[in-house]
Amino acid sequence: MFFLICFITSFLVAFASIPTIIRIASRLQLFDEPNERKLHIKRTPLLGGVAVFAAMIFSFTLGAAPYFEKQHLFIITSLILIFFFGLRDDIAPLAPLKKLSGQITAALILILFCNIRLTSLHGLFGIRILNEYASFGITLVGILFIVNSYNLIDGIDGLASGLGIIASFVFSILFYVYSEPLMSILALSLCGALLGFFPYNFRNARIFLGDTGTMTIGFVLSIFSFHFIELTRTIQVNSWFDYQSAPTVVFAILVIPMVDTLRVFTIRIFKMQSPFIADRNHIHHRLLELGFQPHHACLLLYLVNTLFILSAWFLRHENPSFVLYSLVATALIFTQLPLLFLRLKKPRQII
Repeated sequence: MFFLICFITSFLVAFASIPTIIRIASRLQLFDEPNERKLHIKRTPLLGGVAVFAAMIFSFTLGAAPYFEKQHLFIITSLILIFFFGLRDDIAPLAPLKKLSGQITAALILILFCNIRLTSLHGLFGIRILNEYASFGITLVGILFIVNSYNLIDGIDGLASGLGIIASFVFSILFYVYSEPLMSILALSLCGALLGFFPYNFRNARIFLGDTGTMTIGFVLSIFSFHFIELTRTIQVNSWFDYQSAPTVVFAILVIPMVDTLRVFTIRIFKMQSPFIADRNHIHHRLLELGFQPHHACLLLYLVNTLFILSAWFLRHENPSFVLYSLVATALIFTQLPLLFLRLKKPRQII
């Protein structure tokens, strides 16, 4: 019941605050302006992430009081830091390196003061225990990658928020089963906040998440990802979950943003371009070129994400390396299918 109260509180705070934030953003002229690369055709207020962050932190602080420990203060500190860097970028765009420096600082707080880090690959690629340097480096790069993958996937109305709802809901269940009430409360707080924001963002969005929201979502989900993988190594729950499959389950939860970002970065690097230069090569762009409406593209990607999660779950007792390779290959094929269909649709030139 207590967990449900946290979820409902977060939902109500976000849902009730969005209209006020829309008015404030409009008054301050904080709009995402349409251009030839972006898909929206009208000026749309930013700062939706402010409502998501405020609702999440309020609900989490309220619900976490009975379980609060010193390290959780550092989690909140890192969240506030990532929030302000996102907010600063929404108000006046930051140079990529400055934004990255903020993300690195927040990640270092997690690693050094909260001990949120990956210490084992659970046998994947034949690797089990990581040495201290590998643990530090993989965790840092992983956090940065997850944060930026959610930032980059926010290309059509409702996509990042919808994927965030799915991911946070699944993590809330996993942490509840593993008797991690504080992480479960944080996951439910994020889920509730995103659900409160979602009606204003899905289909003809009245407001966007902005970097404030997407960086917050990615950062919180990176915390969940690394903490869950480590948690399963030390705690077994009636053998219903093979700890070696934890990385595969986490991959399935984050599959759409991670694989799409990896694919787009690879394409840009092969073209001798900066991986951070915006373009229209994302999976949602390809689906729109195929004739999908934005909300239909979102629903398809929600469905695919859910199917990956269910697949990883039902295969959790199989060889984890084989399952992970299979899911990665399937995800890469899926992200390339729209491009293949587009080429087939193009009329052949008659010579």
